Amino acid sequence: MRKLITAAILAGSTLATGQAMATEVMLTATSPVIDLSVTEYIDAVPDVASFSTGVQTIAPTANEAVRLNNVQMAAVISRLKALGIADRDIQTTQLSLNQQFDYQEGRQMFRGFVASNMVTAKLRELKKMPAFLDALASDGATNFNGPIFTVDDDSKLKQAASDKVWDSAMARANAIARKAGYASARVLRVQEQSNDFGGIPMPMAEMRSTDASSKSSPISPGLVRIASAMNFTFEMVK
Repeated sequence: MRKLITAAILAGSTLATGQAMATEVMLTATSPVIDLSVTEYIDAVPDVASFSTGVQTIAPTANEAVRLNNVQMAAVISRLKALGIADRDIQTTQLSLNQQFDYQEGRQMFRGFVASNMVTAKLRELKKMPAFLDALASDGATNFNGPIFTVDDDSKLKQAASDKVWDSAMARANAIARKAGYASARVLRVQEQSNDFGGIPMPMAEMRSTDASSKSSPISPGLVRIASAMNFTFEMVK
């Protein structure tokens, strides 16, 4: 049995960055082949929380809506910095100004102008999260989305997940080959899939204030799951 295989040999230094460079090599299989798709995971405790927050204000005029928004947003950004978030971790993501209308008995009634300012930020001290959320609300934030928990530097975790994929793929391929009466299996082709699966939350104890009487919001960071997925073609060999 002959099967022509195009082998993508991925440079090891690029696997961790996701910028895989492939060199195509033509190989000919003289024995039956095994095609496998393998995904493995590494679970880790997150150390960064990303979120978006901001202010929405309404006023009779556009200038007043923007002025009020600027005042409240300045307080929110000041609070972000006071809680230890660096300038590089705060980014404006949305600015908007729109007219708002109400409808009464089928008639459009002008209500005012709505100004909105949103930023994304990264909190690197997760133990501050409960008090952080409460502080934002007290300083005038009217919108909050998140948090999304991640690992700031996940390069080693991605490499560990990749290693698990290789070990699992080799074990499965060799087991199949032996059941088919062959001695082992050799890799003809490997292709790394996109491993940007995002964080998958897993239950852990809630983060609460050390003060039992505190009303701070309980936060559960859980675990994040780093994934690696690859497609393999093996040839069974005697």
